[in-house]
Amino acid sequence: MQKKKLLLIGAVSLLFVVIYFGINQIWPIVGIDWKETFYPAARAVLEGKTPYLVPTFRNAPWTILLILPFALFSETPGGILFFIASLGLYAWTAYRLKASRIALTVFLLSPPVVYGMRMLNVDVFALIGFTLPAPIGLFFVLIKPQMGIAMIPFWLVKAYKQGGIKQAVQTFMPVTIALVLSFLLFGNWLSGKQADLLESFWNASLWPWAIPIGAVLLALALRDLRDDFAMAASPFLSPYLAYHSWVSVLAGLIRHDFEFMIAVGAMWFVAVLKALGFA
Repeated sequence: MQKKKLLLIGAVSLLFVVIYFGINQIWPIVGIDWKETFYPAARAVLEGKTPYLVPTFRNAPWTILLILPFALFSETPGGILFFIASLGLYAWTAYRLKASRIALTVFLLSPPVVYGMRMLNVDVFALIGFTLPAPIGLFFVLIKPQMGIAMIPFWLVKAYKQGGIKQAVQTFMPVTIALVLSFLLFGNWLSGKQADLLESFWNASLWPWAIPIGAVLLALALRDLRDDFAMAASPFLSPYLAYHSWVSVLAGLIRHDFEFMIAVGAMWFVAVLKALGFA
């Protein structure tokens, strides 16, 4: 038994080394958001400054706590470690969402995940929020509200139906206190941060045309307390989101193999059309 454990540890360590140096070879073309936003913001905090000195850092302040360990390294090693951790977290989230083996594999090869790994943003943290109890999950979905804002009314209604106003207050009290403290510490950290987003070249939102789809998904989620509908609703309701943030729709479909495969196949079809200049 001890020998098997040692062999397993050795195999995992070797795989980690291979993956690390493999990512290092393509690092010049990946990790854009890490290099331009999240690493500078985390380093600012380590130097005792506010992360909002970085103009492109638009997330809730507790986002920094999740990436701070990777910022202890220099930019490239820290980014590669964050890349590996993000890929593992995508897989772990799919597993937690009860994806089948084939769905998990296809999920990791889907366009939003592939593109998200190239950009190396923090979308995976919002996805993790879908799998956590509401009082904790709220912190995670608010990191990327364009991916998870529909979970807020879903969790509110669910808490109220389960335990009335008392449970609803208990569920939302921690994140409410954290938000108030964040504004006291950093001022209005949302101010001016969204002005350029709607017209940004990377805005992949279908707003306002997709609002009816999002509204129907949210209504079904609230009526039937279906978290999969709530997961999928937010991108249809958001006026801005990057292409990789559409991954939350796939999270909502991931338990339904047939529909999930169609969605991923269609995404790849659109991606190929886009690459060929037809879209």
